[in-house]
Amino acid sequence: MRRQPPQGPQLAEPSDSRLVIDVQRTPDGSTALLLTGEFDVHTVNSLSDTIVTLIEADSRCLRLDLSGITWCDNGSLYTLLGLKEAVRAAGGYLALSWTSWPVAQAIARNRLWQLLRR
Repeated sequence: MRRQPPQGPQLAEPSDSRLVIDVQRTPDGSTALLLTGEFDVHTVNSLSDTIVTLIEADSRCLRLDLSGITWCDNGSLYTLLGLKEAVRAAGGYLALSWTSWPVAQAIARNRLWQLLRR
């Protein structure tokens, strides 16, 4: 008996359970990523892997909801800038739709609002 290939992108299990990433298609055709937990240098690889998988599956219109993030460090924000550029280079966009207070504070502390908004 022949198995049908799976539908949609197949995402790898996160490498660190302190960050949970929920991926959903939105009615406008973009992909929403809801992040919950800690967003730091130890967990950002899960987001990187997820975004690479989505790009490879032709999902290039990505919206990040960071409202569930309880901790955010500087390194993860700079990685986020790199991911934003990678998605742009692939012909798409990565936009922040919501941020939590810890994320907003870290963005402001690093003066990254302008770079993350573009």
